[in-house]
Amino acid sequence: MPRLTRLLVLLALFVLGTAGPAAAARPLVVILADARGTVATDLLAPYAILAESGAVEVKVVAATKAPVRLTPGFAWAAPQMTLTELARRPRPDVVIVPALEVVDDPARAAWLRAQLKAGARIMSICNGAKVLAAAGLLDGRQATVHWYSRGKLAKQHPRVTWRHDRRWVEDGPVITTAGISAGEPATLHLLSQLAGEPVMAATAARLALPLPDPRHAGEDYRLTPRGMTQVVANRLAFWRHEAVALPLTAGLDEIAFGAALDAWSRTYRSTAWATGPASVTTRHGLTLHRAASLPERFDRKVVLPRGEAMAATFRQIDRAYGPTTARFVALQFEHPYGAVSAW
Repeated sequence: MPRLTRLLVLLALFVLGTAGPAAAARPLVVILADARGTVATDLLAPYAILAESGAVEVKVVAATKAPVRLTPGFAWAAPQMTLTELARRPRPDVVIVPALEVVDDPARAAWLRAQLKAGARIMSICNGAKVLAAAGLLDGRQATVHWYSRGKLAKQHPRVTWRHDRRWVEDGPVITTAGISAGEPATLHLLSQLAGEPVMAATAARLALPLPDPRHAGEDYRLTPRGMTQVVANRLAFWRHEAVALPLTAGLDEIAFGAALDAWSRTYRSTAWATGPASVTTRHGLTLHRAASLPERFDRKVVLPRGEAMAATFRQIDRAYGPTTARFVALQFEHPYGAVSAW
């Protein structure tokens, strides 16, 4: 072998032996989305946390390239990869399943079972546990879910041991979380497993998130006469229902946007809409779209909060519609701000 060729081969081996494996070592986490409806915070918060860490490759995947409706408001996210494209890559290390509008999809259930069998970890956020239960992935395991769904799921899936005392429950390769707000600490916990405690702590600090704590007083989350009275009053006052504008801006914070879109659309007084440009790229590279057709006028424009986005959003709603409505929204998030013991 000529000397120059030999040197080039040695150089190539050196590069592959240093840069190649390090780059390939990043765990791949995919967040499963469905164009028919995916809860905004359940998708955007885990995406932002993992992407911010820099230690994990995270992709939003769906069956097709069709834009994903972020419920319960009006905004759409562009999938970064289809399931067909994902199949051409090494299998994901983790699959995250948000709450999806369509719970029982046979093709999706088969795909999830195949991922678990192949060695991937599966994590559901909030009512994403309904999807896992429908696929048979929770039978014989301990799990948790949104407080409102727990009773019905216990009847539908009696082979699952449903917990209410943990913000997330880890049973073998399957992690489930309580209501919407539990997605943040559970994702930080997952990040600590994938990249280590220092990376997790630094990521939480940059995003102004508290360190994860699994303790949870699930019995503090329930419907009360006071809350139901407020809901009925808000629903009946349809002439006061507001269209809320959430401007899309380049580089926006995914966690804050998801919390606002989600929360303002759960008040029974308002619905949140993404407004502004037809599409923007978020802080961590996700493409968001607004609706092609918007309301003729908006009653309120919301500035995305900084810091701990959920609690800040509940305080905005408190100032707009009063404390009972704000606490009822937080109750839907299963957030301490909405715990009945705090009313």
